[in-house]
Amino acid sequence: MNKIKYISIPRNSRIIVISDIHGELELFKRLLDKVNYNDKEDYLIINGDLCEKGRNSKGVVEYILKLTSNNSKVHVTEGNCDTLVEDLIEENPKLINYLVARKNSLLNEWLIELDFNITDKTTVQSIKEVLIHNYSKEIKWLSELPTAIETEDYIFVHAGLDSIENWKETDRLKAISLSAFLEKTHSANKYVIVGHWPVVNYSEEIFSHNPIINPTKRIIAIDGGNVIKQTGQLNAFIINRGSVEDTFNHLYIDQFPEVKVTKDFEADSKMIGSVSYPKFEIQPVEKGTDFTLSKQLNTNQLLYVKNEYIQRNDSGAYFVKTDLSCSQINLNTGEIVSVIDDACSGYSLVKKDGVVGWVPKESLADF
Repeated sequence: MNKIKYISIPRNSRIIVISDIHGELELFKRLLDKVNYNDKEDYLIINGDLCEKGRNSKGVVEYILKLTSNNSKVHVTEGNCDTLVEDLIEENPKLINYLVARKNSLLNEWLIELDFNITDKTTVQSIKEVLIHNYSKEIKWLSELPTAIETEDYIFVHAGLDSIENWKETDRLKAISLSAFLEKTHSANKYVIVGHWPVVNYSEEIFSHNPIINPTKRIIAIDGGNVIKQTGQLNAFIINRGSVEDTFNHLYIDQFPEVKVTKDFEADSKMIGSVSYPKFEIQPVEKGTDFTLSKQLNTNQLLYVKNEYIQRNDSGAYFVKTDLSCSQINLNTGEIVSVIDDACSGYSLVKKDGVVGWVPKESLADF
């Protein structure tokens, strides 16, 4: 890994860390407002995957590029999605197929702005020529982003580090694309803060999109699954640099409508657990009115799966069609929750404080 940037962040400072914006500019702006971002005092770390998949990658790149140009306390690492510009520079022949298949892409947004249409005769070279001519500043900035940022007590890297004696020798592609880093280890004597792998993939009993802090492994995973997951959110992980030690907290933003709780609800303690990538295969055991008791084949765990989310493939095998909470959550009258799915019978899928679960429709106000 050659692109490592060192910065010093003094005590009694606040560090706001956000990763995996994925082209959602308005969510990003709303999150900065929610954390009361102070551009003169706060340090802002964007930990990779600014673009791709969301609705406004072009806007995110422009906005963050302007932030870094005007403020020495804003720093950005590269994510695997941000390296798409390298495929452009290196004239990767697979790039055209990618752009045809993925409309929500930074390069496609640039091409649309230029009225450039990809046809059967379009070459990578012609795309490269027009984009470099018009967006050379943005392409150069993205291609020069550091792979990791190191401070006195933290290492910010998009996906993770190799478990080797000198973490700086981590292969760059691993640093931006390593899967499930929280299940691995590293030898750096500092907290390593990563995005990339949605934290809900680690869910077992509780289906949560909130950052996970593992003090034993010295790993903090913050990817809330924004855009990637149906129930995802954009997290801001906040480090409050104290005079002696640091404290952590977080806030998040999502795109779901909010509704007030009108009736208390106590969750059924038997309804815990979740289905998360890649453990989607199940075997129904007992079907109920709203939920089916099912065995998750990868783990043999028994879960209550909402009936509407159970499907069968062509060979007849049962599976859950997406990451899904199999839990209920407690509600108190007057609370505000986000409604994710109100189309199922009997129960709505909601999010409360970053945790997703099922609640009776009768407990929620109309919206």
